[in-house]
This record gives sequence, C-alpha cells and structure tokens, in this order.
Amino acid sequence: MNLEKLFGSKTKVDILKYLLFKRQWISMRALESELDWTFPAIKKQIDSLKIANVIDINKEWTGRSITVKPELELLLKELFYHGLKWDLIDLFSTYEFMIEKYFFGKSFWINLDMDLVVIYKNLEKPQIDKIKESISDIFKWNFISVVNVVFMSINEWNKRYRLADRFVLDIMRTRQ
Repeated sequence: MNLEKLFGSKTKVDILKYLLFKRQWISMRALESELDWTFPAIKKQIDSLKIANVIDINKEWTGRSITVKPELELLLKELFYHGLKWDLIDLFSTYEFMIEKYFFGKSFWINLDMDLVVIYKNLEKPQIDKIKESISDIFKWNFISVVNVVFMSINEWNKRYRLADRFVLDIMRTRQ
C-alpha cells in the first residue's frame, strides 16, 4: 500500500506516523527536529491536516501542540498498520527462498503475544541478521521502536509442532 499516494505527501504521512506511533502533543518546531523535513514543509502539511479535520492544534501560551483527533486515531492506526503489513509482506516475498512462513500478531490485531513470528529455512547467521535488520528498518520508518519478533528455524517449528508446544499451537489456532 502506498500511503504517500493516498495522502498526497510523504511529509504528511511522516507527520501522521510520528503522531500515531511515537508522540503526540508536539510542536511544529519539535517535529522539524525529529523529522527530516523543513519547517515550511511541515507547516504546510499541518495546515492541510487541520483543514481536513484530522488533527487538533492546542494553542496555549506555552506554544502549539499537535494531536490526532481521538475519534480518528484508531482508524488511522489500523490504516497505517495495514500499510506496514504490506511492507513486511513485500519484504518477505523478496526473501521467499529464505523464509518458510510468517505470522502477524498483536500489532496487527491478531490474538498472539508476539507482533511477528518468522519461520526461516536453514540459514546462516549473516542471512538471518540481514532479514532482522530489514524488518527493524520497516518498523523504524513507521516510528515503532518496540516490537516483539520471534525468529525460528523450520526444524525448530516442526519439532515444537510435533511436541504440541503451546506457542506453536496458539499460532496455528489464531490462523484459522
């Protein structure tokens, strides 16, 4: 999913991601220091989001603080997590010869204790580290810093499945 095309601006998407996943009640100047965009670009997109009735700007004497409207927050989070999910699916298709299967969890509104479970084929540590780094980058681009990801070899998965391991069985139940 290309959120930049949907929202018409990469700056706008970055601002919304930051507000949804990192921090709200932030000023435009603070956003400028956090994001790789100029103040005029941020101001233009903030004004656009305000006109669209997506954000609130609290104008106190101490400064302006920006928040996503509470009634839109969950809806926008779901939309952005949907985009994140498709970014991960694209990544996994790139590494399909290395990744046997994957399961989305609690961040994607699936009843699992983990956010993501990746079952990989027999790989060497550098290959696994490259996949982990790519996954980490995708979450970082979305300003999500804490993620619970489980990496498990296909041999370990099959062994735990045969032993009726609770974790593996929970994953299989939630898939259905």
